[in-house]
Amino acid sequence: PIDFSLWTQATFGIEPSASPTSEPTSSPTRRPTRRPTRKPTRRPTRKPTRNPTSEPTRDPTSEPTTSEPTLSPITASPTPYEPFFFGDSFTTHRDLGIEVSTGLSVRVIAEQGQRVPYADGDRSSKSYHTMTDAAGIIPLDPQNPTEGGYAYVVNSEEEDGDGGVYAIYFDKDGNVLEYKSLLTGTTDNCGGGLTPWNTWVSCEEYSEGQCWEVDPYRNAARVTKLGGKRGGRYESVAVDDTNPDEPVFFTTEDDDDGCLRRFAARGSGWGALQSDGDTSFLNILDKRNFEWTDDEDEARESAAEYYRNSEGIQYHEGKLYFMAKKDFKLIILDLEEMTYDVEITGRKFYGEGSFSAQPDQNLFGPSRKYIYFTEDGGDSPGVYARYGKDGTFFTMFQAIRGGVYDGDETVGIALSPDNTKFYAGIQKGVIFEFRREDGLPFE
Repeated sequence: PIDFSLWTQATFGIEPSASPTSEPTSSPTRRPTRRPTRKPTRRPTRKPTRNPTSEPTRDPTSEPTTSEPTLSPITASPTPYEPFFFGDSFTTHRDLGIEVSTGLSVRVIAEQGQRVPYADGDRSSKSYHTMTDAAGIIPLDPQNPTEGGYAYVVNSEEEDGDGGVYAIYFDKDGNVLEYKSLLTGTTDNCGGGLTPWNTWVSCEEYSEGQCWEVDPYRNAARVTKLGGKRGGRYESVAVDDTNPDEPVFFTTEDDDDGCLRRFAARGSGWGALQSDGDTSFLNILDKRNFEWTDDEDEARESAAEYYRNSEGIQYHEGKLYFMAKKDFKLIILDLEEMTYDVEITGRKFYGEGSFSAQPDQNLFGPSRKYIYFTEDGGDSPGVYARYGKDGTFFTMFQAIRGGVYDGDETVGIALSPDNTKFYAGIQKGVIFEFRREDGLPFE
């Protein structure tokens, strides 16, 4: 199996050094902190020089120097690193229909119904698909992920067999090379997730939906056992790869009683999700504790009470982070302690914008300081970031309020292997690429 550990080596235990307060001040500043400097100042120390004597000394105190004099050594500590906060102010791009956090640049990668422009001036033979949805980035050279280019693997949520999975291929610098289909003939391909062996799992969200594994190298796809025999309105997938030989997959279901599924595979690599494994379901017992049960009906009752319409899901260091859309909840399961916590999304907010509609997909940044979220509905759907355990939310970008994307949803959040390019889109329109204007990677 391909070693995918580089995606999970960042630690979440180190908390950021600063976070803006949520309480308003009488005269609020427009920025949470000054931008950090990268180099120490060159100011010499302020220690006074010794007073000269009134009489010259008869004997020199030391041998004369022959070299040029040097500046006093630098003693001041460099300014400590301070994080980049989104949403301090907006730049409005009326031609794109969005407002973008100051400090970010944006360009269009693809538009539905239009042929995808390539870096060499050519265009794709087929138009970019409609109803674009969840996406993931897969490096084309897993052994050297930042040098071999990458594929942006992305769903189409069209109905009645018109859905599927597609890919935009990039070189290592983010230039578009190719666009093609990987899976067709499926229905309502909504969310998904990446496997440790660099494939994409695409989930069908309808009553008999299944979860399909797609390989952008082989240009191959086949159904998995994640959805069980009955099928369901599946949404997103996360994996606990603590034991690489027997990874554990978690699948959410976007239904009022859609229970979280746990599938313990009995192998890894291409074919593991088509082999036998052990399936159980999340059963929340009370306001603090949960268990895994073999009784799906019991788990569905629990879902209807505690976590309706579960959506995006991520795993990190023994914890699962998933969304309960209708209740505006971020639920955090501690898989070791078998306890859980709940946050209401967007309640603690800083800067411009508002995360007021339903939370949907989520994505950890590489430093694990930020979790990024998409938004379903509202008059200005956007992409937001939650900062550390402080739980403050910021706006990365959002649709212009009441504009062409009123009532739409943001989709397709993913990061390039070097973390300098952030991809996101609006379902009935477009895929964007964002970069930090300071040239630094996203956190």
